[in-house]
Amino acid sequence: MARKNSRAASGSGSIRQRKDGLWEARFIVGRDPGTGKQIRKSLYGDTQKEVREKLSAAIAAIDRGTYFEPSKITLAEWLEIWVTDYMGDKKFLTVKHYKAQCETHINPL
Repeated sequence: MARKNSRAASGSGSIRQRKDGLWEARFIVGRDPGTGKQIRKSLYGDTQKEVREKLSAAIAAIDRGTYFEPSKITLAEWLEIWVTDYMGDKKFLTVKHYKAQCETHINPL
């Protein structure tokens, strides 16, 4: 009897259990334009089922084009970007009020 091809489909990711007991799923996000190498990301969870759900959601987001790379930006940095870039179409007093609210309640110095 001939052996069937047991390889997973390209881009489907892989799941394994690490030595410390955590489950890890690895998938390819894309390619680095400078080097041409694949960019791989990992997801972690306590159970295989949990990791499988995270992996399927990530792959679906990549297929839809809605996947974005998590960043290490602070809330204060994001608020500054939000006020300067996303409040451009608001009235002057609205922007002033939003800045005051952010400085007073969300990110006091």
